[in-house]
Amino acid sequence: MKKIWMVLLLFASFAILASCDENVADDDDDVVVDEGPDAIDIAISGLVGEGTLASPYILEINVGETIEKHMTIEGTYDSIEYLFGNIEDDKFVEDAQLKNIDFNDRSTDNYLSIVGNKRGESILRIKGTDMSSSAYVRVNSVSKDGMSENAKDYSQSLKVLAIGNSFSEDAMTYLAEIATNYGLENFTFAYLYIGGASLETHWTTVQNGTSSYRYEKNSENEWDNRGNKSLMIGLLDEEWDIVTMQQASGYSGMTETFQPYLDNLVDYVNENKLTDTTFMWHQTWAYSQSSTHSAFPNYDSDQMTMFNAIVDAAQNFILKDDTFRQVIPAGTALQNVRSSSVGDNVNRDGYHLNTYGRYVAGLMWFKTITGFSIEDITYKPASVTDEQLVIAKEAVNNAYMQMFAVTESQYK
Repeated sequence: MKKIWMVLLLFASFAILASCDENVADDDDDVVVDEGPDAIDIAISGLVGEGTLASPYILEINVGETIEKHMTIEGTYDSIEYLFGNIEDDKFVEDAQLKNIDFNDRSTDNYLSIVGNKRGESILRIKGTDMSSSAYVRVNSVSKDGMSENAKDYSQSLKVLAIGNSFSEDAMTYLAEIATNYGLENFTFAYLYIGGASLETHWTTVQNGTSSYRYEKNSENEWDNRGNKSLMIGLLDEEWDIVTMQQASGYSGMTETFQPYLDNLVDYVNENKLTDTTFMWHQTWAYSQSSTHSAFPNYDSDQMTMFNAIVDAAQNFILKDDTFRQVIPAGTALQNVRSSSVGDNVNRDGYHLNTYGRYVAGLMWFKTITGFSIEDITYKPASVTDEQLVIAKEAVNNAYMQMFAVTESQYK
């Protein structure tokens, strides 16, 4: 009888020990990251780091700033989830209170559009739902000048400088009127213009130190020609919130023409800027189908071939670099308009924009740079009809949400 009781006690002891082991395992499951056999590969372009727990990507963002990055996911998954937390004892520990960024409506599984919402540091874990494989991002969100109450607030002040050519002039022509109509009172818009200038031309001009740019500036709804200036003079004239760059239209879809000139220009601006400037890329437009521009044969003289090449350059070259925070998809907005009753009538000579095209581009610049709604904008040039205003807003809003593909207009 004693032997039977001893056997029963022995079994009970084993059961208790097994239960304790299971409880310990359950506790560990809360924090241990197990990269199991269900792995999918998640990569974010344009960020320093490897995306691992030991070497996470590094993302630095200002409160109120928007940053856009290209994300690639390889493998099969149902959906993607985003968790916030920190690293403790080499393990990811979820803590939703550490969340310091938001994802705006433009974000997809292949494209992250991120807005800094408060100061602080967190670890962002990106993973497949119900999967263990992950990419990790160390997010450092700071305010513009180190003070929590001083976020980037473009409703209070906005200063934009374009380094470009006549396509910059086209896009910015009505930007001040649009901003004023929205309610902005403190803004400065300017562009440094060399006709037909490519990135190579800009860099050669910098190297030569010449005052080859026509410097146009607008702070009171009127463009003021400040004469011929150098790039240095333009950079030092204001504390620019935004600096935009672009390639010459004929090369805008030919990424082999971008470097090393683009990197050289970016380095030059970074060395001489007066403040924490955000770089944005101006995605220009395809020529009209009837264009006789000498560069149109680069794209088989086909509008959609040119458009797709320009879009591909922005999506798969510019956004994969760590320099440019956002793309201004003016070309996509204009291509959207071309799918409407307006048709292929946004140019005045086959490549420069006409009044309506300039207005559409201006709306696209305003919405992308500020993130503000354009629904209540009533300003339009005198020649733009009420119906064309509606079409313009539709085209811009669709381009904002879908930057790299045409969204057909409902106004045929």
